[in-house]
Amino acid sequence: MPLQDFLVGAALFACMLAAVAAATALVVRRRLRHLDALETGLASVVIGTAVLIAVHLVPLMLGVLARGTVIAAAALAVGLAALVRPAAGARERDPRGPAPPSSRASWALAAVACGFTAAAGLANLGRWGGDEVIGDDPTSFHLPGVGRWIQDGTMWKIDQFVPLLAQGNYPNNGDVVLLSTILPWHNDFLVRLPCVFFLVTTAIATFAVARELRAPQAASLLAAAAAVSLPVVGYVTIPRALPDAIMWTTFACGVLFLLRHARMGRRSDLVLAGVGLGIAAGTKWYGVSSVPVVVAIWIAARAVAARRAPGDAGAARTELLRDGVLVGGLALLGMLAWLARNLALSGNPVFPLHVELFGITIFDAPRDVVRDEVGFSIADYFDQPDVLGKVAIKVVEGLGAAPLLCAIALVAAGVLARRGGRAPEPRVLVLAAAAVALGLLYTLTPATALGLRDTPSLAHANTRYAIPALLLALPVLAWVAGHVRPVAGRALEAVIALGVLFGAYDGYQVLGAPDIVAATIALAALAGAACLLWRLRERRVMLVAAALAAGLVGFAAADRMQDRINADRYGHFDRGLDALLRAAPGGRRVGLEFATYWSLGDLSPIWPAFGTRIDNDVEFVGEFVDGFLTPYPDEASFRAALRRGRYDVLVVGRSDIARQNTPAQQWAIDAGWRTIALTERLRVLVPPA
Repeated sequence: MPLQDFLVGAALFACMLAAVAAATALVVRRRLRHLDALETGLASVVIGTAVLIAVHLVPLMLGVLARGTVIAAAALAVGLAALVRPAAGARERDPRGPAPPSSRASWALAAVACGFTAAAGLANLGRWGGDEVIGDDPTSFHLPGVGRWIQDGTMWKIDQFVPLLAQGNYPNNGDVVLLSTILPWHNDFLVRLPCVFFLVTTAIATFAVARELRAPQAASLLAAAAAVSLPVVGYVTIPRALPDAIMWTTFACGVLFLLRHARMGRRSDLVLAGVGLGIAAGTKWYGVSSVPVVVAIWIAARAVAARRAPGDAGAARTELLRDGVLVGGLALLGMLAWLARNLALSGNPVFPLHVELFGITIFDAPRDVVRDEVGFSIADYFDQPDVLGKVAIKVVEGLGAAPLLCAIALVAAGVLARRGGRAPEPRVLVLAAAAVALGLLYTLTPATALGLRDTPSLAHANTRYAIPALLLALPVLAWVAGHVRPVAGRALEAVIALGVLFGAYDGYQVLGAPDIVAATIALAALAGAACLLWRLRERRVMLVAAALAAGLVGFAAADRMQDRINADRYGHFDRGLDALLRAAPGGRRVGLEFATYWSLGDLSPIWPAFGTRIDNDVEFVGEFVDGFLTPYPDEASFRAALRRGRYDVLVVGRSDIARQNTPAQQWAIDAGWRTIALTERLRVLVPPA
């Protein structure tokens, strides 16, 4: 990337972020001054994420997405935030009693677990930070979808690049966040930044939920470390830059502010909860299913509490209805744009799901061939213990021992919270009930036993669908550690810490002791720099100078990172990709065709085909049939599509059986297309001379 382009992109990115930060700060300072420091930080994350999504989503909805329109939308967001009226009231007095104290042994366990997790994650980031994003999902539809938004400027299209799937109908709040780091440069070198940020805030939000339950602080830190040391978390976050961490953070924040409302009764907590849950629901399909469960259980708990409380029952029902509409409405608003797109373009807001009520079809959908063949749920195998055993192995691969520990803790919480026939902390019971409900929902969710029938070979990747349940269960686990006998509590914390160490080692792919030592030194340097900035907070001139110096260092590191990524972009993964990018460096039309899913060592050539600056027009050579992108069934149709498409390059996937040809390859060759690269998995062709 030329230096001039990098500087322009950096300036645009900085302006956009500054406007989002200013709008967030205005809202927080004027309406949320009653929150403590931790709650203020997480409220800022929720509001800032909502503003960031809005300033990109509004131009997308209007069909005018461009770098300039995003800056204009961000400036408008600052203007609207300036109209927010200040709220009266100082910081509230916390009516809760003190949390159980943490022993020195507990603090030592928490320090080891948190330190090792942070070092392992930083080491993993150091290995991947200067490399291209990998993974089938990000390179098959997350990043290609973002690229198509940049090219077309609109969200009112179903952009699908893999046949017989409906990835173009996914909720895309998370992809909009990724868009914010790609649009300024038309390049993805910074796309891991939001994923890492939300990975950290997921841990912080988990700690805050545990603290809200009055769990011991050391146990709360262990719960936070456990949340981000689940093996699947490291697997999907840093190397693959999947947007799941955005869902996890906002989901946990939504739950936090629901719990806080139960304690303080402030309406602003409900607004924050609704916004957080709305972002989560609009980020992933398992957010769409998880959020309504949480809201329903919260409403049910409120209804039970209202019936038991003295006073006007009618007024209590009215208040519950009003609060339920507020939270539910904001949660729905967070995914409304994507449901509206699906309804307008596919005739079904949740395409390809067939929706039926009492035998009456509400939203029809054609047969989902892929889901029928490989998208089995865990519940589908409840009557097959041998297959459940295979699923259990995959669950352990993805989640470690966390589900078992949390299951024990949920049972213990039910006993402890009602000791003596009363409920000293009813919110623990509600959170435990929600965790159980989400755990059951996980077993019913399609593709949780992903793989051919009776062979759930890919189920470990989708164990992330269980993380919403664990985000609720881990704080309960921390609470239990503080409410059992001290010896049992310390033993439980030791088991949690051990699980954290094994999970972080596996999930972040620790290479050995030198890996951890180098990362620990880097963490110490970062901590020292943060302490220095904190000490300089009263000396404005020195603080500004230090901030500028840090910014210049970050700027230089970002420029070096993009240069490393773009110098040999994806070429070292497969020489067919190198040939593709040489033949289509930019401004070309690239056709794709494959009979089976790409198999390039966890990489699809779809995103590389867009080029370094996202200016190649990429499409699958197929047609939409009943809403599904479908390959052409015969040679005549395929050759006619090649003529219509006027492609400059054609990339054909070979069979999953190495070096085997598929019909489309022979059809292209018979049509006169010339092979310029042939690898184990790809054939790259150009048109007849």
